[in-house]
Amino acid sequence: MIPAVSRRAFVALAGLAPFLSAALVRADSTVPAPDLHEVEIKGLKFNPDTLEVRVGDSIRWTNADLAPHTATGKDKSWDSGRLKKGESATVEVKDGMTLDYVCIYHPHMKGLLILVA
Repeated sequence: MIPAVSRRAFVALAGLAPFLSAALVRADSTVPAPDLHEVEIKGLKFNPDTLEVRVGDSIRWTNADLAPHTATGKDKSWDSGRLKKGESATVEVKDGMTLDYVCIYHPHMKGLLILVA
């Protein structure tokens, strides 16, 4: 059974329809799907060492070296954990996270995330 709707309520809701549908279309068309970025750790380097990312994207680091490595925010607010050869870890880009990172075992290894809109 469909409840009765007054003429006044129907007219009010019908008047809002164009605004609601426009808002939904804008929201869907302007928010790109999150990306997954791949970083290979090889030769004691992050490759690539600089990435352009958006909030919501994910970064997967894969260690191709014999030595263990990490990808760790310079302020240690985020960390991939210890990665042995062949292991991977993924971190999601969050608003306000530290964007420069290092390997805690090899501090000369540096990477940078560049936040784009």
